Amino acid sequence: MEKGIRIGLWVLVVGLSYALYTAIMNPIRFNKERKNRSADVIERLKDVRKAQIAFREVNRYYASNFDELIPLIDTGEFTIVQRRDEELKYYNKIYREYQLKDTTYIDTLGFASIKDSIFGADYNLENLRLIPHAEGTELELRAGKIKSGKLTVQVFEAKAPKQEYLKGLDKDLVKNAAKDLVVGSMTSAKINGNWE
Repeated sequence: MEKGIRIGLWVLVVGLSYALYTAIMNPIRFNKERKNRSADVIERLKDVRKAQIAFREVNRYYASNFDELIPLIDTGEFTIVQRRDEELKYYNKIYREYQLKDTTYIDTLGFASIKDSIFGADYNLENLRLIPHAEGTELELRAGKIKSGKLTVQVFEAKAPKQEYLKGLDKDLVKNAAKDLVVGSMTSAKINGNWE
């Protein structure tokens, strides 16, 4: 009888030790995995920001969806220009003398592929829309205009919800110890991310 109680107590001690170990290690494992996944998502959001900046440079507004953004990045071109400032001598008829006049020349030197310039030729642009570790779920992309003082400003926002990029991890820890990752803003004229 006494031997059975000892064995039972040892089983209880081992079980409680394992439960305590699991309770301590679960948040540590979660944070490690969250950091790895967040790093991948942040890189993707930085790529979206680069693509949006290039899109705005060509079109003067941000793309509101990936079906509009990706084709321009894939086939679009930047114009390479050179600006020169020179002083020209001209005759001023009113003052009846030669004067110098500042003149700016803008020369088009050529064109460069947007995709090759920003991402390189081997980059798969279709992955730009997908949240890493989210099993094919797309980033949420929005664009529009806001008033900032007397100015109307173009804005965009790309968002990766925490429930998507942290799929498969402890739901309570996802809810309490993580945040949605966002680049840009629909309420202010900023294009940085909430991780910076």
